[in-house]
Amino acid sequence: MPKVLIIDDSGFQRKIITSILEAEGNTVLTAENGRTGFDIAVKESPDLIICDLLMPELDGYGLLRLVRDHKLAIPVLILTSDIQNTTRTECLALGALDVLNKPVKKETLVPIIKDALRSAKRP
Repeated sequence: MPKVLIIDDSGFQRKIITSILEAEGNTVLTAENGRTGFDIAVKESPDLIICDLLMPELDGYGLLRLVRDHKLAIPVLILTSDIQNTTRTECLALGALDVLNKPVKKETLVPIIKDALRSAKRP
């Protein structure tokens, strides 16, 4: 069963995404900020991270840098309300798998997650 880590400072967003992922048969871990999320990622080695961009303590940019700098082989999908092209470009340059705008629809999220988990299969 794939393990997905959701990092978002909004409990409401964590709950919505958790329900979508669990309905698709995934195990879900959650964190309320990037610092806690990174610690969980190192300890639990999830198959995918879904991360908000703007959060206290450590934002999505910082998380992407930590994942890259520590060479964690975990794809990171960024969710954000920021629709600027520069934001998307910067996230992709830092190694994000993709950048989706909030609120994300289930019909958009599920296929991207399935593709990410398929391509992230580790031995």
